[in-house]
Amino acid sequence: MDYPISTSLTISAQFLYRAFLSCHALQARKPKLLSALQCSESELRDPGYQLRYDSISSLCVAAREELHRTDIHSAIGKKMVPQGFSDLGFAAFFQPSFGDALIQLVAEQRLGGDKPIVKLMPLSSGDRLVWNTDMAVSPDLVHIVFALIYHCGESLAEGRFHTVKAVHFRHPRPDGFRGFPEGNVNGDPIPCHFNRPSTYLEYHRSAMTKPMPRHNPAIVSATGRQRTNFTRNRFERGNLAKLTYEYLLYLLDKSGLSLDAAAITFGMAERTLRRKLVAQGLSYRQLLERVRRDTCHLYFLEGTRNLSEIAAKLGYSELSAFTRAYTSWYGHPPSQDAGTSTALAA
Repeated sequence: MDYPISTSLTISAQFLYRAFLSCHALQARKPKLLSALQCSESELRDPGYQLRYDSISSLCVAAREELHRTDIHSAIGKKMVPQGFSDLGFAAFFQPSFGDALIQLVAEQRLGGDKPIVKLMPLSSGDRLVWNTDMAVSPDLVHIVFALIYHCGESLAEGRFHTVKAVHFRHPRPDGFRGFPEGNVNGDPIPCHFNRPSTYLEYHRSAMTKPMPRHNPAIVSATGRQRTNFTRNRFERGNLAKLTYEYLLYLLDKSGLSLDAAAITFGMAERTLRRKLVAQGLSYRQLLERVRRDTCHLYFLEGTRNLSEIAAKLGYSELSAFTRAYTSWYGHPPSQDAGTSTALAA
């Protein structure tokens, strides 16, 4: 389990896995997509795995062939909009301002290593979200990231204010390009300019300072603490417990929660994974319970979902299983907390 450090722009496996699942949700077949990526689905689940920037282009080529669509970036980006705490960037939705939310959203995609790939450039005419790297990058990656930012921004704005005013790209107009977002789904087209000196999203004046109705300091604080549970610094690259916590967090409402699936992803025998985790002080089952309990707390703080939806988001196949787990954590069933200040939707 050795993860080499790259000096070029990289894509986290988690970001690529989300894009892969989005292509599949658009009816592209998984075997065709994996063949183009030259990796397995289990490898894409590995939070320590980094891929070259051009891997997204291979995915887009396969998706175009599968879906018979020349311009698919907006569709992929829209499917990648986070829907829960097991999706990259969902915690950003609870930041105090629109600009804070977008910056954190992109940071959580883990593109390009430690250096942020976008920066905010305030201007009197309207702020710019500028692509902040001179490393070689695929236009496919830029278009998908910008589509993700745009669709998340529209969700955050909730129709209260205008967001993107224009889009500027350093690269030439791609073949088959039909506008941004694809098909101008929200009415008036957004002007797109190519062969420009820099790449950026141009926003309407004062958009970045708009307050967010969903701002929740408790969630901001709790997700920050949760990240410390699995953040591995350069001296902890072999910390298997933290790696497994992160692995489980982003798969709670997807597939791959079994010990066997995790062992395949980490390239070791099931018995070896179990033994190494116990040596670090936690069993696989204990880690899964910790991830579920931490994430359950976030959903209760959010206070907008019913118990059945929370159970599904935590990876429970039945509400009864979630109820038993919750009772073991807190000594009473989850329904008892439904009338508190973190009340759940009916």
